[in-house]
Amino acid sequence: MKHLLLALCLAAPIADTDVQERPTIQGTWQTDHDNYWTRSNDRWISIRLRTDGGNSGFGIPERDVPALADRRADGPLQFTVRRDAGRLDFTGRMTDGRGTGDFSFTPNGEFLSAMGRLGYTQISDRDVWRFAMHDVTRAFATDLQQEAQARLDIDELIKMRIHGVTPEFIKAMRELGFKNERIDGFVKFRIHGVTPEFIKTFSDLGYTNLGSDDLVKMRIHGVSPQFVRELSDLGYKNLPISDLVRMRIHGVTPDYIKKMRDAGYPNIRVDGLVRFRIHGVDEDLIRRAKAHGFNNLSADDLVDLAIHGRRWLKG
Repeated sequence: MKHLLLALCLAAPIADTDVQERPTIQGTWQTDHDNYWTRSNDRWISIRLRTDGGNSGFGIPERDVPALADRRADGPLQFTVRRDAGRLDFTGRMTDGRGTGDFSFTPNGEFLSAMGRLGYTQISDRDVWRFAMHDVTRAFATDLQQEAQARLDIDELIKMRIHGVTPEFIKAMRELGFKNERIDGFVKFRIHGVTPEFIKTFSDLGYTNLGSDDLVKMRIHGVSPQFVRELSDLGYKNLPISDLVRMRIHGVTPDYIKKMRDAGYPNIRVDGLVRFRIHGVDEDLIRRAKAHGFNNLSADDLVDLAIHGRRWLKG
């Protein structure tokens, strides 16, 4: 039997001068060696927590507690995870690579004092717990308030941490012109992948001073720099963002445009291409129409045929 007894201090060290020396949150924990994800080529093991307040969890690198990822692990287990907001002490055992046990959370008094100086004087035990779960640190809160130039509430701090809205991200976006962007706007940017690099790439393509809504729509609907370049090569240059978004929504791809050209329709405007896709005009419809003697149909005729006459075109 492989016995395990670990006394580990993970993440940033914090002083043991807690205002409250007793645990404020207690519960049970579970892990499974197969429940992990990969970040920067490192495996992170998921630890699932259950308390009277509900379920939560977080991940730790496999290298910090190798036993949690060892399918052969069998025996008692003890480890500690330190976050700036407080300390989580785990006890339990591993059986066939699955861990179970109890844990307790003890707040860090220095963290509470520092957050109080930042204006967070009414922090509940549950708030401190949430800070620990999402690894909201004193430095993060301090730098974020300075860069955001606003008083952030607890929910905003946690939301920005979850979605990766860092002080560096805000600074970079402000330098690109988003000086008056609201907190929710920065969160939307991160959720949808609007990065400084994305904005700069489109600026190089001639799309400068894009607004927040346009950038988010572009990311949601997959308007990529490559898409714009390929359209430009086909003669569709400097299209408005609204046209680019419509084309992506309705599936007007460079490949579709090429097929329409090969089928004899080389100069269809964006509106026409969108109508084609909405009503199902494709190279197969054009081929069958020609087979029935319908040659040189106009774009409008093709749409009418797709709407009203497709079922008569057989073979």
